[in-house]
Amino acid sequence: MNARQCLEEARAAGADFQRAINVFVDDFRRADDELRSQLVNESIGAQPGKLEGLIAAVVSALCRESGVETPDWAGTTGSPEPFFVIPAKSFELRLRLMIESPPPFRCRNVFVPENYLSRA
Repeated sequence: MNARQCLEEARAAGADFQRAINVFVDDFRRADDELRSQLVNESIGAQPGKLEGLIAAVVSALCRESGVETPDWAGTTGSPEPFFVIPAKSFELRLRLMIESPPPFRCRNVFVPENYLSRA
């Protein structure tokens, strides 16, 4: 699954968007560098949004992790409003996520636990 397909599936899944993100993360990590580049090269679109910011952050973090060049579109895509990927109703949890979110997420206005991309 490439990044654009991930966005489409995440949108279609509604509240279960995390499943599409997990599949994308797994597909990216299993791929070789050439395929990794192919999975992220196609832009997901220019419209800002919560899921767009999340996917751009995931792409940026995975590219950094693997040494693959981050595509230009990922550097210009973010969420127009703060997006807490896990329900964060309390001030304390919001603050914690804002502090521990890795830079590729925080700079896109997306807030996740520090181990968000860890997979068992």
